[in-house]
Amino acid sequence: ASPSACALNGTWKLLFTDAADATFRKGKRGKANTFQEIDAEGGWFVNCVDFENPDSKLKGFRVFVEGDALSPTEIQLSFRKVRLLRRSRFPKLFGQITIPLPNPKLLRKLGKIFARARDKEAGVNPSRRGAGFRLLYVDGDTRIHQTFDGLFF
Repeated sequence: ASPSACALNGTWKLLFTDAADATFRKGKRGKANTFQEIDAEGGWFVNCVDFENPDSKLKGFRVFVEGDALSPTEIQLSFRKVRLLRRSRFPKLFGQITIPLPNPKLLRKLGKIFARARDKEAGVNPSRRGAGFRLLYVDGDTRIHQTFDGLFF
């Protein structure tokens, strides 16, 4: 199928995950609204988090991720940059701060160092494949995928 006909295109609200780095407790920034915008034609996934507290300096952030199809159900991901969305008296100067991320190979090496230990019976740690996921289910309203290191979204 062409990228413009890809079932993943659009905005997806995060309803469930067992990934600790994608969950947010209500704190001083307020409740977090988490969603993902996917542009299959451009090859981009943008992980979005917006905070509700109007007094918080941080309005939210965006994580920009390039995606490459490995197969009809597997996507390899390369994390490229993080954009902080701030409340500032000088929004044109300090409203957005973009932080480029290091080379994906370096990030993979760091990930291997900090990866959680896997059960020996599970065999090879899937995270050795780098960042990515296998699509388990998709329709017009719901998407379920499992990351290469075994987490569900």
